Amino acid sequence: MRVDLDGLAASSREALMYEWREVVGRPPPKHLSKPLMVQILGHTYQRDTVGGYTKRLDGRLKSAARRDVLRPAFKPGSRFAREYHGITHVVEVSDDGRFMWKDQSFKSLSHTARAITGYNVSGFQFFGVRP
Repeated sequence: MRVDLDGLAASSREALMYEWREVVGRPPPKHLSKPLMVQILGHTYQRDTVGGYTKRLDGRLKSAARRDVLRPAFKPGSRFAREYHGITHVVEVSDDGRFMWKDQSFKSLSHTARAITGYNVSGFQFFGVRP
């Protein structure tokens, strides 16, 4: 039974589970919510109809996913302090997730550490932060 995209959200959980088995070939994960099941089935139908991602986009998405998992998100207002060559440097996380140091904005803690030291260094290591 193929359910159209408009009808997916109105389908019962049992119908979605049956459809999942037909499309995916195995039962859905035990605690998968109905809205997420609808989204995944809808994506699968669209992918089958119009094709999947290009290899380039697929690689970029996987890279972004790994980066987001490996790089923790710091809360806005978080501060990192480090003494370097007798000067205490304080870096603050702005509301948009960028790092502010001496009125300059950096996209990563490592870029900030590079500005402070003048050479490439891990921001986590420089500020003593564990990822």
